[in-house]
Amino acid sequence: MTRPATASIPASASGSEDRETAGHTARLRILDAAEHTFSEGGFGGASMKAIAVRAGVAQGLLHYHFDTKDGLYAAVIERRAGAINAEREAMLARVDTAAPDALPRILEALLRPPLGPAGGGQAYARIFAGLLVGGTREADLVARLYDPTARRFIAALGAACPETAPETLSWAYNFAIGALIATVARSGRPERLVDTETVQDTDAVVARLVEFATGGVEAAIARTGRI
Repeated sequence: MTRPATASIPASASGSEDRETAGHTARLRILDAAEHTFSEGGFGGASMKAIAVRAGVAQGLLHYHFDTKDGLYAAVIERRAGAINAEREAMLARVDTAAPDALPRILEALLRPPLGPAGGGQAYARIFAGLLVGGTREADLVARLYDPTARRFIAALGAACPETAPETLSWAYNFAIGALIATVARSGRPERLVDTETVQDTDAVVARLVEFATGGVEAAIARTGRI
């Protein structure tokens, strides 16, 4: 009996795909290891050797994929910023800025993604917080990776509050981000300060944060007499 013909994959093509998959897997392991190492020791306290050991790869592979420690640090932040901002912008696109609930919905689109899976948990939370109080390296990364989306959110706030000065909305946006920074690590401090063991889930935390930010934005707008 004759077997049906099957297409064969050239060995060279198969080998190339295997190497590509292995390279991609190694790159992800390095990024994960770097995220945790930068989180624990900051940029200055993290060594390429420690990251390589944690990732289970040769140190040369870090230089192959990311060139320098600065390049690796930027790649860690770029990966999370891309995921966070993609979710933010998808949520923002669903907001009707003329609707009565536009303000809290804009703020939820801003604040929820970093607290969810896109935010990377406590490891990236510490890096995220450090971006806003860091030096030139961090400021440049924020300008490149976060400012374009920030401008879109400020524009959305302007559409929802058309009588409000852009400066007021920019300050309100930044104060909302400050509240997010205080929340994103989920350290348990709010519960500890009132001696409760009840840990709130993400939805409850987001609801509190959005309520607080909405009140702050409304107060900032009212202070200008333009609400």
